[in-house]
Amino acid sequence: IDIHTQQWPKTTCIQSRRRPNQCNIPRNDDWTIHGIWPSKTLQRGPEACRPDLPFRVNELRTIRSQLIRRWINVLNNNPEGFWKHEWEKHGTCSVDLADLNTQLKYFSKAVEWNTRFRINNYLSRGRITPGRSYPIRDILRAINTGLRVSPQVTCIKDSANKQYLHEVRICFDKNLRAMSCRGHLPFETNCDSATNVEYPSR
Repeated sequence: IDIHTQQWPKTTCIQSRRRPNQCNIPRNDDWTIHGIWPSKTLQRGPEACRPDLPFRVNELRTIRSQLIRRWINVLNNNPEGFWKHEWEKHGTCSVDLADLNTQLKYFSKAVEWNTRFRINNYLSRGRITPGRSYPIRDILRAINTGLRVSPQVTCIKDSANKQYLHEVRICFDKNLRAMSCRGHLPFETNCDSATNVEYPSR
Protein backbone atom coordinates (compact mmCIF):
# COMPACT_ATOMS: atom_id res chain seq x y z
CA ILE A 1 0.00 0.00 0.00
CA ASP A 2 0.98 3.64 -0.37
CA ILE A 3 0.15 6.14 2.35
CA HIS A 4 -0.34 9.79 1.41
CA THR A 5 0.20 11.87 4.53
CA GLN A 6 -1.04 15.43 5.04
CA GLN A 7 -0.15 17.46 8.12
CA TRP A 8 -1.70 20.41 9.90
CA PRO A 9 1.25 22.85 9.99
CA LYS A 10 0.28 24.52 13.28
CA THR A 11 0.39 21.15 15.07
CA THR A 12 3.75 20.27 13.50
CA CYS A 13 5.02 23.54 14.98
CA ILE A 14 3.55 22.69 18.42
CA GLN A 15 5.16 19.23 18.21
CA SER A 16 8.56 20.84 17.64
CA ARG A 17 8.04 22.99 20.78
CA ARG A 18 8.74 26.18 18.85
CA ARG A 19 6.84 29.42 18.99
CA PRO A 20 4.52 30.06 16.02
CA ASN A 21 6.78 32.87 14.75
CA GLN A 22 9.62 30.34 14.47
CA CYS A 23 7.63 28.15 12.07
CA ASN A 24 6.43 28.45 8.47
CA ILE A 25 2.66 28.34 8.81
CA PRO A 26 0.63 29.20 5.69
CA ARG A 27 -1.96 31.95 5.95
CA ASN A 28 -4.69 29.76 4.48
CA ASP A 29 -6.33 26.75 6.08
CA ASP A 30 -4.65 24.22 3.79
CA TRP A 31 -3.22 21.01 5.07
CA THR A 32 0.26 20.49 3.63
CA ILE A 33 2.07 17.43 2.31
CA HIS A 34 4.28 15.29 4.51
CA GLY A 35 4.89 12.59 1.92
CA ILE A 36 3.90 9.38 0.15
CA TRP A 37 5.07 6.36 2.11
CA PRO A 38 5.16 2.90 0.52
CA SER A 39 4.33 0.42 3.28
CA LYS A 40 3.70 -3.22 3.97
CA THR A 41 0.44 -4.18 5.65
CA LEU A 42 0.66 -3.55 9.42
CA GLN A 43 4.39 -2.71 9.13
CA ARG A 44 6.43 0.43 8.68
CA GLY A 45 8.61 0.79 5.65
CA PRO A 46 10.46 -0.21 3.56
CA GLU A 47 12.74 2.84 3.74
CA ALA A 48 15.79 4.19 1.87
CA CYS A 49 15.57 1.58 -0.88
CA ARG A 50 17.75 3.03 -3.61
CA PRO A 51 20.87 5.01 -2.69
CA ASP A 52 21.65 4.96 -6.43
CA LEU A 53 18.72 7.36 -7.02
CA PRO A 54 19.90 10.64 -5.46
CA PHE A 55 17.59 13.62 -5.10
CA ARG A 56 17.92 16.06 -7.99
CA VAL A 57 15.96 19.25 -7.38
CA ASN A 58 16.20 20.39 -11.02
CA GLU A 59 13.90 17.48 -11.99
CA LEU A 60 11.14 19.31 -10.10
CA ARG A 61 11.47 22.71 -11.75
CA THR A 62 8.15 22.40 -13.64
CA ILE A 63 6.18 21.92 -10.39
CA ARG A 64 8.41 23.89 -8.04
CA SER A 65 5.89 26.69 -7.47
CA GLN A 66 3.22 24.14 -6.46
CA LEU A 67 5.65 22.33 -4.17
CA ILE A 68 6.66 25.58 -2.47
CA ARG A 69 2.99 26.16 -1.65
CA ARG A 70 1.83 22.62 -0.85
CA TRP A 71 4.92 20.78 0.47
CA ILE A 72 6.35 23.32 2.86
CA ASN A 73 9.00 22.77 5.48
CA VAL A 74 7.19 23.97 8.60
CA LEU A 75 10.33 23.95 10.75
CA ASN A 76 12.78 25.92 8.64
CA ASN A 77 13.18 27.77 5.35
CA ASN A 78 14.66 24.79 3.53
CA PRO A 79 11.85 23.03 1.65
CA GLU A 80 14.39 21.29 -0.59
CA GLY A 81 15.93 19.60 2.45
CA PHE A 82 12.51 18.22 3.40
CA TRP A 83 11.84 17.05 -0.17
CA LYS A 84 15.26 15.39 -0.34
CA HIS A 85 14.62 13.55 2.94
CA GLU A 86 11.20 12.30 1.79
CA TRP A 87 12.52 11.19 -1.62
CA GLU A 88 15.51 9.32 -0.22
CA LYS A 89 13.60 7.69 2.64
CA HIS A 90 10.27 6.95 0.93
CA GLY A 91 10.25 7.97 -2.73
CA THR A 92 13.07 5.61 -3.69
CA CYS A 93 10.91 2.74 -2.38
CA SER A 94 8.02 3.60 -4.72
CA VAL A 95 9.87 3.33 -8.04
CA ASP A 96 8.52 -0.17 -8.72
CA LEU A 97 5.15 1.51 -9.48
CA ALA A 98 4.95 3.00 -12.98
CA ASP A 99 2.97 6.02 -11.69
CA LEU A 100 5.67 6.86 -9.13
CA ASN A 101 8.87 5.70 -10.81
CA THR A 102 10.55 9.11 -11.19
CA GLN A 103 11.05 12.04 -8.88
CA LEU A 104 8.75 14.18 -10.97
CA LYS A 105 5.97 11.55 -10.87
CA TYR A 106 6.36 10.99 -7.12
CA PHE A 107 6.21 14.68 -6.21
CA SER A 108 3.52 15.45 -8.81
CA LYS A 109 1.30 12.69 -7.41
CA ALA A 110 1.62 14.10 -3.89
CA VAL A 111 0.62 17.56 -5.17
CA GLU A 112 -2.32 16.03 -7.08
CA TRP A 113 -3.55 14.18 -3.99
CA ASN A 114 -3.11 17.22 -1.75
CA THR A 115 -5.22 19.19 -4.23
CA ARG A 116 -7.87 16.49 -4.62
CA PHE A 117 -8.22 15.39 -0.98
CA ARG A 118 -8.89 18.67 0.81
CA ILE A 119 -8.87 17.80 4.50
CA ASN A 120 -9.84 21.35 5.51
CA ASN A 121 -12.95 21.16 3.29
CA TYR A 122 -14.03 17.81 4.76
CA LEU A 123 -13.58 19.15 8.28
CA SER A 124 -15.39 22.44 7.67
CA ARG A 125 -18.30 20.58 6.04
CA GLY A 126 -18.48 18.55 9.24
CA ARG A 127 -18.48 21.83 11.22
CA ILE A 128 -14.95 21.22 12.50
CA THR A 129 -13.08 24.54 12.36
CA PRO A 130 -9.62 25.63 13.58
CA GLY A 131 -9.42 27.23 16.99
CA ARG A 132 -11.76 24.85 18.78
CA SER A 133 -11.71 21.33 20.21
CA TYR A 134 -13.87 18.33 19.33
CA PRO A 135 -14.41 14.68 20.22
CA ILE A 136 -12.23 12.53 17.96
CA ARG A 137 -15.33 10.62 16.75
CA ASP A 138 -16.71 13.87 15.24
CA ILE A 139 -13.40 14.57 13.49
CA LEU A 140 -13.23 11.00 12.14
CA ARG A 141 -16.83 11.17 10.95
CA ALA A 142 -16.20 14.42 9.04
CA ILE A 143 -13.03 13.14 7.37
CA ASN A 144 -14.45 9.70 6.57
CA THR A 145 -17.57 11.26 5.07
CA GLY A 146 -15.47 13.52 2.86
CA LEU A 147 -12.96 10.90 1.79
CA ARG A 148 -15.47 8.04 1.55
CA VAL A 149 -12.74 5.76 2.89
CA SER A 150 -11.33 5.43 6.39
CA PRO A 151 -7.87 7.03 6.81
CA GLN A 152 -5.51 6.96 9.77
CA VAL A 153 -5.76 10.12 11.89
CA THR A 154 -3.02 11.03 14.35
CA CYS A 155 -2.73 13.38 17.31
CA ILE A 156 0.23 14.65 19.31
CA LYS A 157 0.21 15.61 22.98
CA ASP A 158 2.02 18.54 24.56
CA SER A 159 3.69 18.58 27.97
CA ALA A 160 0.35 19.44 29.59
CA ASN A 161 -1.17 16.31 28.00
CA LYS A 162 -3.41 18.39 25.73
CA GLN A 163 -3.91 16.64 22.39
CA TYR A 164 -3.82 18.24 18.96
CA LEU A 165 -5.01 17.04 15.56
CA HIS A 166 -1.86 16.43 13.51
CA GLU A 167 -1.92 14.16 10.44
CA VAL A 168 -4.36 12.44 8.10
CA ARG A 169 -2.92 9.40 6.29
CA ILE A 170 -4.84 8.16 3.26
CA CYS A 171 -4.20 4.62 1.99
CA PHE A 172 -3.96 3.65 -1.67
CA ASP A 173 -3.75 0.27 -3.36
CA LYS A 174 -1.11 -0.61 -5.96
CA ASN A 175 -3.32 0.93 -8.67
CA LEU A 176 -3.28 4.15 -6.59
CA ARG A 177 -6.98 3.96 -5.80
CA ALA A 178 -7.97 5.32 -2.37
CA MET A 179 -8.92 2.54 0.00
CA SER A 180 -9.73 2.15 3.67
CA CYS A 181 -6.67 1.96 5.92
CA ARG A 182 -8.55 -0.32 8.31
CA GLY A 183 -6.79 -3.67 8.48
CA HIS A 184 -3.74 -2.29 6.66
CA LEU A 185 -2.39 0.09 9.33
CA PRO A 186 -2.07 -0.82 13.02
CA PHE A 187 -4.71 1.68 14.24
CA GLU A 188 -7.38 4.05 12.92
CA THR A 189 -6.37 6.80 15.33
CA ASN A 190 -3.99 7.30 18.24
CA CYS A 191 -6.12 10.19 19.53
CA ASP A 192 -7.57 9.65 22.98
CA SER A 193 -11.37 9.41 22.92
CA ALA A 194 -11.60 10.40 26.60
CA THR A 195 -10.68 14.04 25.98
CA ASN A 196 -11.40 16.49 23.16
CA VAL A 197 -8.91 17.07 20.36
CA GLU A 198 -7.67 20.62 19.73
CA TYR A 199 -7.69 21.77 16.09
CA PRO A 200 -5.35 24.70 16.61
CA SER A 201 -5.78 27.89 14.62
CA ARG A 202 -2.91 29.68 12.91
